[in-house]
Amino acid sequence: MLKKVIDISNYLFGGLFNIGLAIALIVVAWFVTEWAFNQGQNFLAEDYTITAEAREVVVEIPEDAGRREIAQILYENDLIGNWMMFYFESFFNGSANHFRHGTFSLNTAMPNSYLMFALSSLEYLHVEEGQLLIIEGLTNWQLAELAATMGYFTATDFLYELENGIYLNDFLLDVTERENRLQGFLFPATYNLPQNPTPRDLVFRMLDAFEGVFTQEMWGRFNTMHFQLGWQPTLEQLITIASIIEAETTIDNVGERPLVASVIFNRLEEGMPLEMISTVVYATNTRWDMLTPASFQHPSPYNTFNRTGLPAGPINNPGLNSIESALSPANTDYLFMASRNDGTGGHFFTASHEDYLAFIAQRDAAPEPDEEGEEI
Repeated sequence: MLKKVIDISNYLFGGLFNIGLAIALIVVAWFVTEWAFNQGQNFLAEDYTITAEAREVVVEIPEDAGRREIAQILYENDLIGNWMMFYFESFFNGSANHFRHGTFSLNTAMPNSYLMFALSSLEYLHVEEGQLLIIEGLTNWQLAELAATMGYFTATDFLYELENGIYLNDFLLDVTERENRLQGFLFPATYNLPQNPTPRDLVFRMLDAFEGVFTQEMWGRFNTMHFQLGWQPTLEQLITIASIIEAETTIDNVGERPLVASVIFNRLEEGMPLEMISTVVYATNTRWDMLTPASFQHPSPYNTFNRTGLPAGPINNPGLNSIESALSPANTDYLFMASRNDGTGGHFFTASHEDYLAFIAQRDAAPEPDEEGEEI
C-alpha cells in the first residue's frame, strides 16, 4: 500500500514539475522571440523583386483580428501560400506581437518575412488620397478644426469621436476620466488618410503613432524615473509635463526643453506652484497677449498659478522632443525661468529668486524688440 502511495506521489509531483518546466520554457521562448524580432526587424525588411505576375493587394486588418485571422486574410488574398506556416512563423520570430490593424497596401511578390515587417509598419498603411500634417502643440479643439479643413467631417464630429470613441491601446488604461481624455496622446505627424476618412480613421492613426514612437527603450527609462526623481510619475503625468514643455518653448529653442523640464521637476519637488503661463492660457482659453492679472487667478484645475502640482491633464498634444525632455530632464537646480523677450523665444534660467526678479526688472526696462528681434 505504501509503495502505491509513493508511486502516486511521484507521479503527481513529477507531473507538476513537468508542467512547471513547460511553462518556464514557454516564457523563455516568448522573451527570446521578442528579442529576435527587435534584433531582426531590418533583416525582415529585406528587398524583394516584383515580377510581372505580381500585383498590389489592399487588405483590411480589423482591430480585433488575432494572429490566425490575419494569416487567413493574407491567404484569402493570395499573399501567402500556407496560412498555417505563416501563423507559426510569425509567432516564433516574434513579429506577430507587433502586427498593426488598419488597411494595408501589400504586394503578392512580398515574401513572408517582408509581409511580417509590412504589417508591423505604418509605412504600408493604404493611401488613396488625403494627407494631413499635424504640428506639435495643438489642443484637441485646434486639431479638430485643422482636420475639418479637409472637408470630410466637421470639427464637432471629430471632437465627438475623441470623447466617445472606444480605443484599446494599452497606454490609455491608466488615463484618468477627464475632459479631453485623449489629449496628449494624439501624436503630431504627417498622416496619410484613406478615401473619405472618418474621424476614427485619424484618431486611430494618431494613437497608433504614439504607441510606435514611445519605444521599449523609452518605457525602460520611464519605469526607472523614480531612481532619479524619488517618485514615479504616471504616463499621463509625464505627457502633461511634456505638453507644458511644448507650450513654453519654440521650434528654434529645442535645446532649452530639458532645462524647462528641470524647472518643472524641481518646483514639484519643492512643493512650489509651477506658475507656467501656458497653463493659464489653456485654462482661460485665450492668447498670451490677452492675459490680465485676473487671468492668473482663474479657477481651473489647469491653472498652475493658484494651485500646486500638475494640471489635471496635458494642455496640448506634444511632439517627440518634448516627450524626450520630460523623460530626461537636465540635471540643474533651476527653479525660475523667464522669457527673454528679445525675439529669439529663449529663456533666462536661475535657481535664485533674487536673480530672477533682477532679470525681470532689467528686461522690462529695456526697449521691446521689433518683429525681427531688433530693439526699437
